[in-house]
Amino acid sequence: MVGPVAALACGAVSSLVAWVSAVLAPWAGRRAVARFDYENVYTIPVTAWTVALVLGAAAVGLGLQFGRKPGAKAISGAAAGMGATSIIGIAVYVIGTWEVMPRLG
Repeated sequence: MVGPVAALACGAVSSLVAWVSAVLAPWAGRRAVARFDYENVYTIPVTAWTVALVLGAAAVGLGLQFGRKPGAKAISGAAAGMGATSIIGIAVYVIGTWEVMPRLG
């Protein structure tokens, strides 16, 4: 039963990091620009996105792996869903920020 709980923990942390990075990315960029530190504008967002993507992929993989075993299908499905949600959320945020928004202005 430790495996599905670990998958659920990976999924929860991945979703939390993805959400927090979406909130902190503009703040961190403004702080770096205010200090004329243009080399580190994307340091916090890229680090957070990397952590969220790795944990999301681990949650999806572990969720699918442990979903085949009896007794832990609900927890494994929730873990895979949270991991996939964080991966899709980061993809939508990045595509929206760097592809769609510059064309609107």
